[in-house]
Amino acid sequence: MTGIKLFIIFMISYACSFAQTDSIGLQRMSTKDLKKLGNNAVLQGDNSSAIDYYEAYLKRLPSDSKIQYKLADSYRAVRDYERAEKMYLKAYTSDPEKNTLALYYYAEMCKTYAKYPKAKEQYNKFIKEYKGSDSKLKKQAKKEVIFCDSVTTIINQSQKFIVQHLDTTINKAHVELSPVSLNETSFVYASLRTDKKEYVTEGEDSANIPSRKFYAAKKVNNEWVFDGEFMSGTYNKPGENVGNATFTPDGNKMYYTSCKPNWKGVVVCAIFMTEKINGEWTEPVKLNKIINNPNYTSTQPAVGIDPVKGNEIVYFVSNKPKGKGGLDIWYFVYDKKKKLYKAPKNAGVKINTAKDEMTPFFDNDTRTLYFSSGGWGGLGGLDIYKVIGDNKKWTNAENLGEPINSGADDIYYSISKNREEGFLVSNRKGGVALKNTTCCDDIYSYKQTSYVHLFASGTIKDDKSAPIDSAVVDIYLIDKKYDEPILVKSVVTDKQGNYKTSIEAGQEYKIVAKKTGYLNTSTGSVINTKNEIQDKTIETNFLLAKSSNKAITLENINYEFDRSDLSKSSTVALDTTLLKILQLNPDIIIEISSHTDNKGSDEYNLKLSQKRAESVVNYLVSKGIKSERLKAKGYGETMPVAPNKNKDGSDNPEGRAKNRRTEFKIIGTITNYGDDD
Repeated sequence: MTGIKLFIIFMISYACSFAQTDSIGLQRMSTKDLKKLGNNAVLQGDNSSAIDYYEAYLKRLPSDSKIQYKLADSYRAVRDYERAEKMYLKAYTSDPEKNTLALYYYAEMCKTYAKYPKAKEQYNKFIKEYKGSDSKLKKQAKKEVIFCDSVTTIINQSQKFIVQHLDTTINKAHVELSPVSLNETSFVYASLRTDKKEYVTEGEDSANIPSRKFYAAKKVNNEWVFDGEFMSGTYNKPGENVGNATFTPDGNKMYYTSCKPNWKGVVVCAIFMTEKINGEWTEPVKLNKIINNPNYTSTQPAVGIDPVKGNEIVYFVSNKPKGKGGLDIWYFVYDKKKKLYKAPKNAGVKINTAKDEMTPFFDNDTRTLYFSSGGWGGLGGLDIYKVIGDNKKWTNAENLGEPINSGADDIYYSISKNREEGFLVSNRKGGVALKNTTCCDDIYSYKQTSYVHLFASGTIKDDKSAPIDSAVVDIYLIDKKYDEPILVKSVVTDKQGNYKTSIEAGQEYKIVAKKTGYLNTSTGSVINTKNEIQDKTIETNFLLAKSSNKAITLENINYEFDRSDLSKSSTVALDTTLLKILQLNPDIIIEISSHTDNKGSDEYNLKLSQKRAESVVNYLVSKGIKSERLKAKGYGETMPVAPNKNKDGSDNPEGRAKNRRTEFKIIGTITNYGDDD
């Protein structure tokens, strides 16, 4: 278990030992006992004690390269990068053949201290000399060489941020984690809240063991200060370590993590949920085994909302099988209609690598997932990245750069309610240290120095200039990096037909209005905010035309006699009428019907009309309309709109011409027609 997993995922490290080690006791131990106790401490995840034992051992046998390597690993586990760097080099120098692996981690430590040319040199040396069986590590080393060359592109790219360490009323000597904004003046986080080294006696009652709890902080005179326990009694229970609170956008549902040993004695985290009903939070419920497999950890939930169906999409971290390697980010969907949680799926290779990915945060306003990774290159340790999309469809990962990222582990990036500020957690130098300068994670706030508050607003009216309430306004993000516009949010108009929503500077948006029973008359409006440098509200109004479920005849849709092929003039007519309507209204489902006069048999006319309707459908599909939005129906001669014969029994050519027609009518929408979800 690596140090970062111990500190961040299982949240049960007390930054210390299961039994105190003192210098006198160490002096009395034999070298054999020191080695054995050190190895046992590593197996228990107690690298702090392992360091004491290994250091005492090496004072007597300083040339033991195997223990040198193990000591270096323990230094790295507690994130004492400086001593780890020196000890890895010493272990390799002592026995290059047996400790070639030390070169890889020596390079990692060099990278942590921004020694990128040196790190590149050591990665290349490792690639050349390593003869071990771990092909993934060698492959990763080749990637790291490329990362070292490209690191200059992410240094100093984000200087619009000011990062500040929060004071010691919040940050203590142990790990603080998972800060998340409640409103503009408060946030919740998890902490052990002690400045002393805690010891746990083997077999001690879990109720007496110090545990990590939820606490709140508030802003006073523009400074963040401690504000007591957060909803004590509901979540903060003896013997359980809690953290990673995340809330739905409406604030009425909360997911969080609770961690404790399973039946094998391995600490496993599980995701819990609680809801606010009539102003009171319900008793937390552990999610089912589909989400919380008892053999693996499930932790760090982050809630997104599907802008189409409104279902919750919860991203989380797990070491469950069939991942990409290490810890991966997964997601599951809560189907609000069926009130059930669907089976988790991996978030895919645009996010997950062979190394660890963790601490997701989903920004619903921009459809952006922020997460930390050790597999995408960067400044060293875990860096914070962002991707845009949802589920398994994402843009390429983008490093946030300095000063958000550093050479240390940078995790738990989140955005505050005012959007220009937020939080992150880091073990960078300058935090409250317990045993070394980079041992422990502290909470930092950040502020964007040039954030611009922008809003899109307007009024939706019908073709008689009456306001339309409950119309939906979809906000799409347009960028050359994406195959098609990404729906980032949907807002609903009020009784006066008005809408208003925040948008971001530096982007291009497409805004589309819609409502069931109405048709769009325009392709939408494009808003470009790339040059906006001042707070601003951009107004965009829309007109919608009332639609009908009555059949509408399509003019100039003609066929060759006794055939179903569309004529060239017919395709031109479709392009300027029905195709345009379908493109402007991507949610509607239509029936395309074809009719004949009464020449020929009933059976023949039904077959001919069906083929003609299918010809129209096939043409529209060829122009990019999804087939599930189109239904072909041939009615033959069964639905005439004019007499085929005059009253005296003579032929009526004009009547027959009217009956030979193609019509369409709206029969549903994508969101409610044939929906099995």
